[in-house]
Amino acid sequence: VPLYQPVVNGREGTLRGVEVLARWKQPHGGFISPAAFIPLAEKSGLIVPLTQSLMNQVARQMNAIASKLPEGFHIGINFSASHIISPTFVDECLNFRDSFTRRDLNLVLEVTEREPLNVDESLVQRLNILHENGFVIALDDFGTGYSGLSYLHDLHIDYIKIDHSFVGRVNADPESTRILDCVLVLARKLSISIVAEGVETKEQLDYLNQNNITFQQGYYFYKPVTYIDLVKIILSKPKVKVVVE
Repeated sequence: VPLYQPVVNGREGTLRGVEVLARWKQPHGGFISPAAFIPLAEKSGLIVPLTQSLMNQVARQMNAIASKLPEGFHIGINFSASHIISPTFVDECLNFRDSFTRRDLNLVLEVTEREPLNVDESLVQRLNILHENGFVIALDDFGTGYSGLSYLHDLHIDYIKIDHSFVGRVNADPESTRILDCVLVLARKLSISIVAEGVETKEQLDYLNQNNITFQQGYYFYKPVTYIDLVKIILSKPKVKVVVE
């Protein structure tokens, strides 16, 4: 089932979108961690039907509250390498887009680095087709997986999502902070926007705001929530942890 982790404007505290996270709901309540089943799904080939099911559920749920979503609301879904190279991937994404009643939403394809992605002409072409059809392309968990820098060179990437392992060591580990500083410089030189994941403390929030990282997500703002709880958040028109400078 899908859970949703809100993405906020870190300076204003306003809701800007969500990342869709897969969870395996147990019969007697509670959820199984994705770390326990996503790798198995990838190895067994079940990751594609699992993601397809998520896409269908997300479109149905978002359409039910379409009139309440802010303009330009981001909806991000993770796609594994094995799904991206599947022959039906482009058509699935276009059908996903067409299933939304709102046309001003930003649908974000988050390319994960859990598996190596063979960047060839076919891959570049299919991502370009999706980009031309209004999709936003993001590189998830940047800096933790395979060939992140080569992806930036070869693919049309709109956003990089800074992994929580870097954000979590801001100010506590000078070396990690310097590495993050370099990533921010690189992204700006390439005109790539940034989303910071795993924001958990005021110190991390301050660092990100000082470096003009607008989009942020993490437990400092919201943990991943069910659809029902997301609806409550949206209807409350939240401004969380507003920073006054």
